[in-house]
Amino acid sequence: MEKRNHSEVTEFILSGLTDRPELQVPLFGVFLVIYGITLVGNGGMILLIRTDPRLHTPMYFFLSNLSFCDLCYSLIISPKMLLIFLAERNISYTACVVQLYLSIAFGDIECLLLAVMAYDRYVAISNPLHYTVTMSRQVCKQLVALVYTVGFVDSVIHTWLTFRLSFCSSNIIRHFFCDIPPLLALSCSDTRINEIVIFVFMSCMTVSIFVTFLLSYAYIIITVLRIRSAEGRRKAFSTCSFHLITGVLLFGTLFFMYLRPTSSYSMDTDKVASVFYMVVIPMLNPLIYSLRNTEVKDALRRTMNKLQEMEKGNNSEVTEFILLGLTDCPELQVPLFGVFLVIYGVTLVGNGGMILLIMIDPQLHTPIYFFLSNLSFCDLCLSSIISPKMLLNFLAERKSISYTACAVQMNLSVVFGDVECLLLALMAYDRYVAICNPLHYTVTMSRQLCKQLVVGAYAVGFVDSVIYTCFTFRLSFCSSNIINHFFCDIPPLLALSCSDTRINEIVMFTLACCIIVSSFVTVLLSYVYIISTILQIRSAEGWCKTFSTCSFHLTAVVLLFGTLLFMYLRPTSSYSMDTDKVASVFYTVVIPMLNPLIYSLRNTEVKDALRRAMNKLLTNS
Repeated sequence: MEKRNHSEVTEFILSGLTDRPELQVPLFGVFLVIYGITLVGNGGMILLIRTDPRLHTPMYFFLSNLSFCDLCYSLIISPKMLLIFLAERNISYTACVVQLYLSIAFGDIECLLLAVMAYDRYVAISNPLHYTVTMSRQVCKQLVALVYTVGFVDSVIHTWLTFRLSFCSSNIIRHFFCDIPPLLALSCSDTRINEIVIFVFMSCMTVSIFVTFLLSYAYIIITVLRIRSAEGRRKAFSTCSFHLITGVLLFGTLFFMYLRPTSSYSMDTDKVASVFYMVVIPMLNPLIYSLRNTEVKDALRRTMNKLQEMEKGNNSEVTEFILLGLTDCPELQVPLFGVFLVIYGVTLVGNGGMILLIMIDPQLHTPIYFFLSNLSFCDLCLSSIISPKMLLNFLAERKSISYTACAVQMNLSVVFGDVECLLLALMAYDRYVAICNPLHYTVTMSRQLCKQLVVGAYAVGFVDSVIYTCFTFRLSFCSSNIINHFFCDIPPLLALSCSDTRINEIVMFTLACCIIVSSFVTVLLSYVYIISTILQIRSAEGWCKTFSTCSFHLTAVVLLFGTLLFMYLRPTSSYSMDTDKVASVFYTVVIPMLNPLIYSLRNTEVKDALRRAMNKLLTNS
């Protein structure tokens, strides 16, 4: 049966929340904001609990695990859901299996953690004298380990039973993620066993958890009502009420979704219900457990005060930085100024000319040139952020840059560095669709989708840059203000700081992996498929022509990503600033100059457009 599944269905198509085109962009914006709040809220909660010693208690140990669970839950569902709004509705068979498996696992874990947290509150309020013994550190770890074990075992059973079914009639899932009910509705096999298993397991797990949750709060409320202090009763009741609302909201949607026969399903109603426990609840949890919790608010206040003191310390210690530049040899300053002035001029003319040419020539109003015009704009901005200050420093005796200007330069360089990586990945994907699926090219790479992809690239770049800048300029620079570089980049600033930079290194490594590595892998995979398709072309001329274009594009990509991986995906202890300066010249100065040359000199369409533009100018003159 498993072999038959793979022969029948190799991928599924997710219909998403709605098929109305006018709602796609607004919903994308709404859920992108929710996703951002979820990541910041839960990530911030985990970080706050780890860094504040006063929150190292059983309750907050469980809460950090709940935040981790919500974080994972959101990462499993939201990215694909956002892509669906941008018309990327396909999901492979394997990816669907993984998504279903992980969503069930973390859904179970969240329910179990809420029950464990309710029991913890019951012990703390109803049996305060036995609290430290009953909820010891070892017991808490064992409870959490048991919770994860139950969740993953339950998920294995559900996933195995679901994907043993045959999907032979259709591969369109009427949902925004791979969930059990729509998959059962899609199957052409007998699903009665699956329905029975779902009902039995959900009854055993969800109902028992919900009963534990309610009983714990019933005992808590009884205990609270015995408190003589009106203020104490009001405070305890307000905290419990919000926690209880969250539990009822989660368990209510789960009961509604799973504890009824598939014959009564309305997929549109189920989609709305799923949004609550898949998207909204993970966003609300950190807000509920922080805004209504004095201890968390106090911890947050202490952290903010500490950061403000650090920032004041930074501003009082450092008001400007000194950039050492590429070299400190006086005799090389003027020659280097001349070389980089020429490079900057070529970059401005090349990229500016490319943007203008694409705008004025109707034959270049295609997806690939739309991406190329944005790449040229990105190169123009990146070069203008770095080169003028670098050129000025070749001629200046005092190579200073203000604290604010340094922060702005770093922020913008990260933005356009990220956007360039993402645009190269999009261009590679565009070429893959054009060469490997030419019949679907105009539909797949529609004008609306191209605009949404570019907006998404810029949004990711700006968000990533804000995170980098905030983390970097929260550090203390008390020992020296001399940056051993020609611009304000993250590695030399981390090397300059007298604060603990381990968190920055972790954040830098994680974000760099997410953006640089994923973009690079996308480019490589796209070109693997392109090359395999080209090798099937019988015409030697077409074969050679396509390979020559791809080889130059691939060379530029390897040059850019190679330097970025070299620069950022290694610990700061291994940095050699002189080597890094040379590497940085490539991706901040040389690559922006080469890109318009690579995409024009080896491109017949661009050369023909340039020839038409020149003939038009000569005719008019």
